[in-house]
Amino acid sequence: MIIKGHMTYDQHGRKRKSKFTKAVRSPAQQWKTYAPEPTTRRETKEYPSAPLSEYTPARDTSYKQKASEKYTVSIAYNKGAYQVIPKEEVKHIGK
Repeated sequence: MIIKGHMTYDQHGRKRKSKFTKAVRSPAQQWKTYAPEPTTRRETKEYPSAPLSEYTPARDTSYKQKASEKYTVSIAYNKGAYQVIPKEEVKHIGK
């Protein structure tokens, strides 16, 4: 493998960090014996749960599906907004 270029730059042209710069050392850490802190418990109020009730099924929304079959959604004249158009007038979209 032939390597071209200067040694302070990598193969992509970025400058490499120098390995020989003086590193600033932090002072030696003092060793301490581990003593866990005493745990404290927070006193919280007791909140009751919601009362249980009878199951009620969802409302019947099938009429929305039947009504929406008569319409389509389209872009309004290349303006970015959408419009609801009856199925009979789909051929006039964008005119």
